[in-house]
Amino acid sequence: MLRALALALAAVLLSPAVASADPLPRLHATHGAKAAIRTEHGAQVLLRGVNVNQVGEYFQASPDLAPTVPLTADDFHDIARLGFNSVRLIVSWSALEPTPGAYDTAYVARIRQAVRWAASYGLYVVLDMHQDAYGIAVDTPQDVTCPKGTVPNNGWDGAPEWATITDGASTCRPGERELAPAVIHAWQHFWDDTDGIQAHLVETWGRLAQDFARTRAVAGFDLLNEPGFGLDPTANGTTDLGAFYGRAIRAIRAGERAGGGFHHIVFWEPSVLWSAFGSNPVPAPGFTRDRNLVFAPHIYAESLSPNSIPGGFASARAVARQHGVTVWGGEWGFWPEHPADASDKIERYAAAEDSAGYGGAWWDWKQACGDPHVVNRPGGEPAAVSPSLIRYSCPEQVASPVDPAFGDVLGRPVPRAVPGTITALTSDGRTGELDLRGRAGNGAGRCGLRVFVPHRFAGEKVRVSGIDHLRRSRELGNVVLSGCVADSFRLRLG
Repeated sequence: MLRALALALAAVLLSPAVASADPLPRLHATHGAKAAIRTEHGAQVLLRGVNVNQVGEYFQASPDLAPTVPLTADDFHDIARLGFNSVRLIVSWSALEPTPGAYDTAYVARIRQAVRWAASYGLYVVLDMHQDAYGIAVDTPQDVTCPKGTVPNNGWDGAPEWATITDGASTCRPGERELAPAVIHAWQHFWDDTDGIQAHLVETWGRLAQDFARTRAVAGFDLLNEPGFGLDPTANGTTDLGAFYGRAIRAIRAGERAGGGFHHIVFWEPSVLWSAFGSNPVPAPGFTRDRNLVFAPHIYAESLSPNSIPGGFASARAVARQHGVTVWGGEWGFWPEHPADASDKIERYAAAEDSAGYGGAWWDWKQACGDPHVVNRPGGEPAAVSPSLIRYSCPEQVASPVDPAFGDVLGRPVPRAVPGTITALTSDGRTGELDLRGRAGNGAGRCGLRVFVPHRFAGEKVRVSGIDHLRRSRELGNVVLSGCVADSFRLRLG
């Protein structure tokens, strides 16, 4: 029976705002027509988050500017307070394996600390083996003059120097960083596993998975950020990429077994060309027999890629259906000079994300003035602004708070866990209106409903159907609604 519950949430007595003390439920991915990310109790989870690059190892393009901003527990407090429930945490192969066969346990301890901080604020972590333009050692020496039509390339992040085999090819780029001949040759040697360099990364994945085998706050492992191409882009992005993914997944599962843990979700990406064009061939189904998988493209529609937002989501959906998995957008974002100029785009993207029932992670939280994305050549000067979510004026590295043009949409009302399956979802971060419909599944825990409501909409009216024992609690100044659901149910806010 439909009943209106006028919940003046801001005025009622709520529990104190504290960091999460309860362990997060383990997550897994289901396979098939109704593929989703779920808790161990059967609730569907939308991982909505932000990329955090602050423990990644980046090339230092300017000697006077650090390439990353130090990471602290306050970062995770602020991320959770904004309304996110997850982070995509960038980790670097170059830092994990600085010399062949090494495994830097001090660096792993930094990753572990970040995961603990995230968990203390109820945030899941996706560990992302990040790279851009292959690795840290593809930079153009400052004493090299690039030929006409090309410009010096930064070093970036990812592979260590010892695993960067370029055949002496030019580091100068004729356009995008991936087009530098040195980068292309380095990727070809990776796909060919020259000197066992690919095997080294596979082994590193097994070690990292063993270290986090029992960690519930780790939602899963993102195998390789925006995999690049060598001399045969089609084969590199399909059969070669699938073969590497199969090897990495086997190593991860062996590491989890050795660590006495459980199978975490494996997030797999298409090649960097998918991100650039919004669609591109991907590995065919069958590169692994594992079913705990999520397709994790970077839907940069109307941003870095030329396709429309509906087209970007349609491309992601087509691949996911072919593979029988759900979608999680590992990166997305817009970076105009003034965030308000992208208001229409971010609102339409958010509406598409809600309609599809997908999660995703904004790029990115904090980007230092010395990041190679900001300093466009070795020894160069930074741009005036680093356009991360926390924007910085450069080179002074002065932070500005999250602009409401982005923050209101990213921090909109959202279901965090839904018993059964979400059948329809709309949410408006400007008005606070939310409409959630769902259907409980057989065997799923019925009392696992969790809906996030930002503090600015805490006093809005809530109407429910098929939901009992509705409760509200405070979380970092915001509100979380919880309750038990019938076979079919609906919750509306505003």
